[in-house]
Amino acid sequence: MTLAPELTSAPAYEAALVDVDPVTYEVVRHRLLAIVEQQSVVLKNVSGSPLVTEANDCNTGIYLSDGQIAAMGPHIVFHSGSMELVVSNILTDCGDNPGINEGDVFITNDPYKGALHLPDITMLEPVIHDGVRVGWVGSCCHVLDIGGMTRSSWCPDATESFQEGLIIPPTKLVEGGTIRDDVWRLILSASRLPANLGLDLKAMIAANTHARRGLLRLIDRYGVDVVMTVMRTMLDKSEAAARARISALPDGVFRARNYFDHDGHESNIARIAVELTKRGDELVFDYGDSSEQLPGIFNCTLSGLRGGVFASVLPVIAPDIHWNSGIMRAISVEAPEGLVVNAKQPAPCGGATVGGAYMVKNTAHSVISALATADPSTRDEAMAESTGSIQVFHVGGLNQHGYPFGGAVTEALTGGGGATAHHDGIDYAGPHEILSYQITNVEGDESNFPLLWLRREINTDSGGAGRHHGGSSLSSAFTVHDANFVHGVLMAHSLSMPSSTGLHGGLPGATHHVRLARGTDVKEALASGAAPVGVGDLDGPVTDYAGSPGELFLTPGDVVDWSFHGGGGWGDGIDADAQSVGADVARARISVEGAERYYGVVVKDGEVDVAATTRKRDEIRARRIAWPRSRSGDVPAVATLAGARRIGDKLLLAEAAGGGLVFACDCGHVLAPGSENWKAHAGRTALTADDLGAKVRLHPELVADGYACPGCGSLLTVEVRWQRDEPLHDVQLQRLS
Repeated sequence: MTLAPELTSAPAYEAALVDVDPVTYEVVRHRLLAIVEQQSVVLKNVSGSPLVTEANDCNTGIYLSDGQIAAMGPHIVFHSGSMELVVSNILTDCGDNPGINEGDVFITNDPYKGALHLPDITMLEPVIHDGVRVGWVGSCCHVLDIGGMTRSSWCPDATESFQEGLIIPPTKLVEGGTIRDDVWRLILSASRLPANLGLDLKAMIAANTHARRGLLRLIDRYGVDVVMTVMRTMLDKSEAAARARISALPDGVFRARNYFDHDGHESNIARIAVELTKRGDELVFDYGDSSEQLPGIFNCTLSGLRGGVFASVLPVIAPDIHWNSGIMRAISVEAPEGLVVNAKQPAPCGGATVGGAYMVKNTAHSVISALATADPSTRDEAMAESTGSIQVFHVGGLNQHGYPFGGAVTEALTGGGGATAHHDGIDYAGPHEILSYQITNVEGDESNFPLLWLRREINTDSGGAGRHHGGSSLSSAFTVHDANFVHGVLMAHSLSMPSSTGLHGGLPGATHHVRLARGTDVKEALASGAAPVGVGDLDGPVTDYAGSPGELFLTPGDVVDWSFHGGGGWGDGIDADAQSVGADVARARISVEGAERYYGVVVKDGEVDVAATTRKRDEIRARRIAWPRSRSGDVPAVATLAGARRIGDKLLLAEAAGGGLVFACDCGHVLAPGSENWKAHAGRTALTADDLGAKVRLHPELVADGYACPGCGSLLTVEVRWQRDEPLHDVQLQRLS
């Protein structure tokens, strides 16, 4: 009997830190950042996938030997937030057998091993110096097809992860610098687009090779101890800066909820709920009150949960701090297994990046923005929600040249940006976890796909109304062109849930809208010289989807007409500058009707009617003052508003005359004791979908409440909730300082 040889891995670097002078520290630090940026350029130059080259659905990075992020790439933050888990699983699964050594490259796409979903393939290469593993370099990108029930590996009908494509656990793809052809062939055999997949895999190998060589050159120049000291110090400095920033914020509890209006198969409601506890220099995000995992593909695993929180905290709390794992040392994320935000195997999670992880990002962003609002040092970084959901429309088949094709229509990323305390949201800002977001131009899409665009334009009235309104999203329509058919997967939630929530009285942005017209006369209309721009200009039956459309087959004459989530608004719309609203009407951001209904601004013949606007706004305030309150009675008087803490656009937390705290409006009206849910003492009314926005839809199981100050009629907040959920106790602070 012959025993297999004992397998070993290169040991991890364990030397102590050394003294590094400030100049050397900064030179090495910036070189590490430059290596990661160059790594990204290599990845995009080699890959032929428009998801990588155009949409930047990828990322790169350098990591310590245990997987902590030292430097992360400039693209999707979700990926960076999951890398620690990937490295941890490679060490656990591969450390003893087959071993981790110089020239090895490991690949995985398993969401239960740290990836986000199966199309997001991750490759990591250990960096070995003198036989010691000093770190890792890694890259990941969304590939066009990795098998599964449908082209693109977005599988709306999946009920378990095994149906979604080839699951690759942490596996050694390259051994000692040589690709393992058996593993390579196994992976490519699962794809309907093996040439594209192979190019993406080579792009990741090339990117990692570039980064590994760059890191080793840096070590050769400055010494391993110096470079490792700089990497670890980068994390320590980020941790210290993050803890200092957090310490300056008030201790308290902040809560937020958002909802799926679709479980992946049917239009059922599921809750994503977070409770953020800020205590001292730590943040704890608890998602334990979220719904159980879904039967369909919108679940995420622990990687998506961590990635969603990471992507939310960084822009608000750490915009000027180097982004790495040091920041996450000050943050805890909790959720038991079996929930939609931490699914248990084999729950399907092919839609995690636009589903569970995305909704974690939304809710985490809501509570961290609420916390940031409560202190002047961070108030300017707080923001209403941007692009509350992303539609996925992946098309495939045979293109106009007769070759197999596949790819995503990237304009689905063009949602509106959230408003802030001082600015309107940015139009077409896209999701804020994609740092270098961009889309393919119309000519590029028409070259890649057998599609013809009828229009691409601003989606009027899509930004949530507010003192500052949310950014506008995009609207477009296209048809099949020069092909017999196009297979599509159009997958989305939040067609009936306004997930781009507003802040402090701001209204939510528009929901998604998808209309599909079958067998229209579009070809004849174009041939006659007409210029149809949407399904309203054409003959043919139209389906207006209220839930995720799923798998579609498009044939000549079919027209897709769709639009996307706008950004959430900030503050009360009737406090917006009337002339600015009038200018937005002229620029088609806001309609004349929308200006009057949601901003109280009357526009006639292209000009703001100042007198009519004043009357309209007074009428709106008077109606709100009459809204009933759940509770009424004696509330302690406020001692003074001079030292009050502003926790909303109008809402204050102030010292009561007899001690303790009270909630008050900055008009001077005292709402409620500081220990209670202030909403119970505010004026409250039920809002319709039309009250929320001209292009907002509301699922039948959802309700919307508006809360106003009984003293001045200011809209303080808007809450959308499941009928079975009580109004949210959204903020609890124990003291002013």
